Amino acid sequence: MARTYLNCPFDEKDQAKALGARWDATKKRWYVDIADLSPFSRWLPESGGAAAPAPSRPARTGPAQPPAHCGCDVLPWEPCVHTPRAAS
Repeated sequence: MARTYLNCPFDEKDQAKALGARWDATKKRWYVDIADLSPFSRWLPESGGAAAPAPSRPARTGPAQPPAHCGCDVLPWEPCVHTPRAAS
């Protein structure tokens, strides 16, 4: 049976769990894999209930990757003649 993901707010997670919902740690969402979804109707995406959809995470914008090291005999944090320097 396919998983049905729920729009279950954090403060209602214990109620969903008591009804048989399970936690998907990869997607960080509650789901059920049973045929009778009536006990979970308040959290179903198409129900239009008061439950908010799961928040989406913004894209990560970390520091720029350092230039690849060419393999010459210098320490990784020291510049070498083979690796272009980043524009300042």
